[in-house]
Amino acid sequence: MTDATSRYTPRGYQTYILDRVSAMRGTNVLLELDCGLGKRFITHQLIVERFPESRIIIVVHSSSSLAETMDYLRSEYGGLDDDLGELSSRVRSPMRPYVLKEKRVIVATPQVLERMVLKEPALFEPFEIILINEVDTLVRRSGGRTTIIFPWPNLLTFFRDKWLIGMSGTLRDDHAVFTKEQMEIRDELQTLKNHIPGAEVLSMEDLYGTDVEEHLDPTLLAVSLVTDAKIRSITVVLDELIRSTRSEIMNELDEGGNLDLVEGDPRRVHMMLERLPVNDDLKGRYSGLLLLRKYVFAMPPKRFLRMFHSDYLKHYFDVSHLRKVLPEVSTKVTRVLEVALQHKKTLVLTSYLEMVAQIEDVLTKAGLSVLTITGSTRDKGEVLKRFKETDIDALVMSPVGERDLDIPQAQVMVVCDTIGTTKTMYQKFKRTRGGLVMLLAYSGTSEEPKVQRLISKILERYPWSIAVVSNDGSL
Repeated sequence: MTDATSRYTPRGYQTYILDRVSAMRGTNVLLELDCGLGKRFITHQLIVERFPESRIIIVVHSSSSLAETMDYLRSEYGGLDDDLGELSSRVRSPMRPYVLKEKRVIVATPQVLERMVLKEPALFEPFEIILINEVDTLVRRSGGRTTIIFPWPNLLTFFRDKWLIGMSGTLRDDHAVFTKEQMEIRDELQTLKNHIPGAEVLSMEDLYGTDVEEHLDPTLLAVSLVTDAKIRSITVVLDELIRSTRSEIMNELDEGGNLDLVEGDPRRVHMMLERLPVNDDLKGRYSGLLLLRKYVFAMPPKRFLRMFHSDYLKHYFDVSHLRKVLPEVSTKVTRVLEVALQHKKTLVLTSYLEMVAQIEDVLTKAGLSVLTITGSTRDKGEVLKRFKETDIDALVMSPVGERDLDIPQAQVMVVCDTIGTTKTMYQKFKRTRGGLVMLLAYSGTSEEPKVQRLISKILERYPWSIAVVSNDGSL
């Protein structure tokens, strides 16, 4: 290792974390540190300043995260030089044993790491510390046989005698576990503690009393209601069909003596649907209706109408009439344009490619410069760089890699449609590192209370850097 020291001075809360972790050497740690507070810097300080002689493996959850981590550790912070190596698909198999023998600090993806563990376990004996980035991603959001995703059951067993340090932006979600047709909602933090024995937790609350609040970038949430009478009429019918179908499911469960499986909770009906002992046609109808309502909220009108051609739906909707009266351009897209014209840099998140294309088309025709990122974008990093460093007006994204992206240059984020997973939405909101986030919702539809429930959960779980404002940005 070189004599180079960090170009950065730890903030007060970072020094507190480093002191606590150092004092707990040998005791497994789960660290919750919100987006933008420096998990990579903490990692650098641990491997360069606090434990400069220890051999360490840093496990990241994806190839893109590995590339960013390697870049940060090499160029942003420094002090590693020839100490740093990687285990990933980018490294040829014959070179991997050499990396493990010669490098003090290894950044690895779980899959490649497990293959090396199985192939040459003795190479890992000298390593003392395993740093797990985004440790919450180990938890399976729903599943039965195991609560931890592959290959972590094997890795955690193999590394049980090492010092494990897990880091995450948040450790406050829950997940579903299925056993013998039953479902339990479990706390992800408790699940992690079950699989990482003896782990001590350092949470955001533990940082109160330090200077952490000075460095929190406040995120302002605003609900922007979009009025569309035609969409409201469609969703009112869909809501009633969903309630009616759910009642049929509950009745069938009751008749079979299985009502206790869902405990009267509609969320459990949805999550356990495939496992419920009810008619398959009923299951298919229920899941289809839920998906159709999601399409109506999140797609351009002419696109979601293609899903209305079924004998069942023809009893309730005149598709030919709807095709005539529904506009080509979604009213949500029109609202996105209004917002983009009022701000210098706009980040737009939407779930479907059809909306990405329509938003790009409408904004471009209005004279705005627009970039897009979807699953098929091969040069994502270059697109992001252009948006950040040039005068591009808007960036429109489908749900791809949002957890890995930091875009503080965006003046406003517009979320065209929401999902019910609190943590996922919170992580989306934090991509801009503060500022204004506008959630679009069709007024007078079930989407409106859904968005309000989401905001309430976020305020309850992540109160330190979220505030709700009116549509004009006032508190």
